[in-house]
Amino acid sequence: MKATILYAKFSPFHEARLQRTAVLGRDAGHSLSSIEISSSQHDYEWPEEKSPRAFQSLTLFPKLDYWAIPQKQLRGSLYQALDVLNPDVLVVPGWGFREARIGLGWSVRKRIPRVVISDSQPEDGSRNPAKAWMRKLLAQRFHTAFVGGAPHLRYMAKLGIPAERCFVGCDVVENEFFQSPATAKVATSGPKAPRPALLSTLRLLPRKNILTILKVLAGSNPQWDWLIAGDGPDRPRIEASISSLGLQARVRLLGHVEYSRLPETYRQADVYLQPSLAEPWGLAVNEAMASGLPVLVSDRCGCREDLVQPGTNGFLFDPEQPESFADVLNKMWETRDRWRAMGQASKDIISRWGLDLYAENFWKACERAVREPRASLSTRMADSLVKLAL
Repeated sequence: MKATILYAKFSPFHEARLQRTAVLGRDAGHSLSSIEISSSQHDYEWPEEKSPRAFQSLTLFPKLDYWAIPQKQLRGSLYQALDVLNPDVLVVPGWGFREARIGLGWSVRKRIPRVVISDSQPEDGSRNPAKAWMRKLLAQRFHTAFVGGAPHLRYMAKLGIPAERCFVGCDVVENEFFQSPATAKVATSGPKAPRPALLSTLRLLPRKNILTILKVLAGSNPQWDWLIAGDGPDRPRIEASISSLGLQARVRLLGHVEYSRLPETYRQADVYLQPSLAEPWGLAVNEAMASGLPVLVSDRCGCREDLVQPGTNGFLFDPEQPESFADVLNKMWETRDRWRAMGQASKDIISRWGLDLYAENFWKACERAVREPRASLSTRMADSLVKLAL
């Protein structure tokens, strides 16, 4: 079986996932190819990967930023590449991005089985009835779904892809990278410095909820430090808030941190914090848990059910209620003598969410898609409608 996967721009964790997937597939007689739309995307500062790949890979626009590619040119180049690769099954990242819709349109026209990768949750989508109808129509054009975890599986079932055709594990990182002897965190009981340190690795955007957390930290007792790794358009407002709240000595904006330096960044923290108002999954939580940290996670994050066991490896909180965050911050401080055990629990939990899970369920989703029976008359009519739209 030949599988092709689409992505706008490969990140280091995409590379790790696909390397493992290609090797596992090769052992089973499968082959994997990938299409990367562009080697640069200005809103994500991922490095251009140079390492050898175990899978065939095409980059359609190596000299253009992703957002600068004209729609007509993207469609023509992607159709041509897919015609050349001629996969038995096409794996598409969602249905919202341009390349996803173009890929879906191509596979519907060619009657190629297709898998959707999705970590969407009900709260992520528009409540506009017309948009909700279109979302359901597009989702049902896929034969199987490769999803993040429990909330995403339920959502796919609601959109019309039954649970038995959904496979979890699309949101993983290379746990070993954060646990190697050179990068492993030395677990501790209690804070390593005079003040306990939180860490967040995220883009500086309004939905990351940083301003609310700053206000809570300003009144916290004990006084926690907060390290924030990442950059983004909300940085000026965040800097102004840090200054007005008098938190200059306790909150450090580390800016963009290269992926290769993330393990040492996690080593600086006692507890990981993911405060987002909306987050399809939250891969930084995976990284923190692989690094052996207890976690404080917003209950809007898609990873909440599968990765966070309240009281065991961390706590959940309502990001829209400052008192909810203040409460879990106090709980975390009160359990500081258990941070070592909580960090180990994080590592134990995340060990089940690694590259092997991704690779195994990627191929299961592809195999099931290929086995699905021919489309019914009503499905073919809906496919025709989608072909006109895409």
